[in-house]
Amino acid sequence: MKAGIIGFPGSGRDTVFRALTSLPAQSGLNRERVGEALVDDPRLNWLSDLFKPKKHTPARVDLVSVRPQAQNAKEALKLSLDKVRECDVLLIVARNFPFPGSEDPNPLAEAREIFSEFLVSDYVTVEKRLERLAEEKKRGKKNDPAELELLNLAKDMLENDVPLKNEKRVVEAPFLRGFGFFSAKPALVIANGPDSGGPLVESAGPLRCLNLRGNLEAEIGRLEPEEAKEFLADYGLGEPAGARVVKTIFDMTDLISFFTVGEDECRAWTLSRGEDALAAAGKIHSDIKKGFIRAEVVSFADFEDCGGFAEAKKRGLFRLEGKTYVVADGDIVHFRFNV
Repeated sequence: MKAGIIGFPGSGRDTVFRALTSLPAQSGLNRERVGEALVDDPRLNWLSDLFKPKKHTPARVDLVSVRPQAQNAKEALKLSLDKVRECDVLLIVARNFPFPGSEDPNPLAEAREIFSEFLVSDYVTVEKRLERLAEEKKRGKKNDPAELELLNLAKDMLENDVPLKNEKRVVEAPFLRGFGFFSAKPALVIANGPDSGGPLVESAGPLRCLNLRGNLEAEIGRLEPEEAKEFLADYGLGEPAGARVVKTIFDMTDLISFFTVGEDECRAWTLSRGEDALAAAGKIHSDIKKGFIRAEVVSFADFEDCGGFAEAKKRGLFRLEGKTYVVADGDIVHFRFNV
């Protein structure tokens, strides 16, 4: 899962990136920063406490942030979009803090303006593709009726300011995925507020919103874990910024976590809700998927109640499942395979 961070200059994109990744500040434009936001999952923490593995690997979202050099804010946004087209999720950073010489912050208006750019960009992409298909038809090449139908549907939606994510057929069509339509992607508005917190921004319409105190939370992210927990509690934040954003992304995109455990590593793996054991095996390694035999499965709740493998097996809570088993959130899975 990869998320792209975008926003107008002055919104605090780099500050939010640092809050989510705990990476230090960097200066300069025309650069791309890559980091990751981790999920502090109490279930995985419990498993690691039990197994004492060499590696503890939580679920994560890879983050991409760009700060292009441009003549104006609109041009900067367009250049940013080019860099995040391949991302699965878009994080729209909107200013929610006062700034000397600037108008009062209006993060939802700012976010809506950016979302409108998504629609415009997608419309241009659809128009260009339809023009190309028309030219190919003139040269005697037969168009794919299914693609033509969905492109015309997408054009009608965009002309009426309807995001493409509202039409499942457009989102899931294999021959359209390569276009990277922005309005087909899940989008989360991050209202970047002052250290004092300021007024909270509520989600509106198709835009879901999460409030962060970017500068404050970036500084907390640089502290040692125990010290950071104290500061988070003092400011009523509960969890680090990265964990809150990742959990929101998981909820928006209907993702779940399953676990593999042992003395070498306890790890959380990300899977779409409804995917089967074969897909889960492929997340770990293509050889496991290729040579899949069975999956040994126990729910985390049952495993925790038993306190370990021995008691769980004694109670008959381990199950052998086949390729079509739908993996549930929190499943602990061991794959049997042969290649």
